[in-house]
Amino acid sequence: MYCKHCGAEVPAEDVNLNNAIAKCRACNAVFSFAEDVGLDEGNVKTPGRGRHRERAEVPMPDKITVENWGGNLKFTRRWFSPVFIFLVFFCVLWDGFLVVWYSMAFGEDGPLIVKVFPIFHVAVGIGLTYFTVAGFVNRTIIEVGGGMLRIQHAPMPWPGNRTINTVDLGQLYCTEHIHRGKHGAVHRSYRLNAALKDGKKFKLLSGLSEPDQVLYLEQEIEKRLLR
Repeated sequence: MYCKHCGAEVPAEDVNLNNAIAKCRACNAVFSFAEDVGLDEGNVKTPGRGRHRERAEVPMPDKITVENWGGNLKFTRRWFSPVFIFLVFFCVLWDGFLVVWYSMAFGEDGPLIVKVFPIFHVAVGIGLTYFTVAGFVNRTIIEVGGGMLRIQHAPMPWPGNRTINTVDLGQLYCTEHIHRGKHGAVHRSYRLNAALKDGKKFKLLSGLSEPDQVLYLEQEIEKRLLR
């Protein structure tokens, strides 16, 4: 099997026959190959059927809802996950420690170094608290219609809002990103990317936890653009 995006060979261990999904190590693209292999019920290959089958549909995953507003297709993805519950307790401990530190530093009129030293920790606390609150309330809204593809993160401001003219859009594709933590812990996240006809590439969405989420969005957006 070869990658649909860069043409590199995909080793067998990176092919998931159960879900008909493969990952390319060369470009990190994640793609479905269901239309290339004739899979019967029970994932039994039927010779000669694959090239003539329609692409297998990726079902709508959790956390994503779809609305059709006057011809405009609107996808909404909730940010919330159980991770943010843990972050609430972490923020309370982190920010509470800083409040105690500064109440003692200013209450006893401590030296300047005591007041300046935690500045970096204050910045981390503010950023982490903002991210945690956003995780509870924010949505990512993707709209396709009127010749435009719009991405907005709301209600709390967040970088990554984009508006793209669909005439300039060449391709959507998914990539997997592996993050290795301490003690060998591995965390995988997925991105939805865009390639313009002029060769420019950039990410549209990042931090998605399941490949089905990005594959579904790629599938549905492309279906609307090909209408």
